[in-house]
Amino acid sequence: CTAGANVSFGRDIVEAHYPACMYAGVKISGINGEVMPGQWEFQVGPCVGIEAGDHLWIARYIMHRVCEDFGITVSFDPKPIPGDWNGAGCHTNHSTQLQRVEGG
Repeated sequence: CTAGANVSFGRDIVEAHYPACMYAGVKISGINGEVMPGQWEFQVGPCVGIEAGDHLWIARYIMHRVCEDFGITVSFDPKPIPGDWNGAGCHTNHSTQLQRVEGG
């Protein structure tokens, strides 16, 4: 969704955040731009149980610190601008053992 200088605002920040998380031992597994210009998503996991919350908490802390370096204030608001922005929202993905088997 986010390719081109006219919509990929903040790419330098997310590309600094990802390796900082890896260096800190955060189980970060991906980043991607959302439909709304300047809105980015990062994925934490796979994790088991409450461990997911621990990794998310630290990843958010690291995002604040990275943004300090860029003179930017981060928001974790899932809908920062009113409107029907496809893909903008807070969500959690999960799977069960039954879903991971063939035909699941």
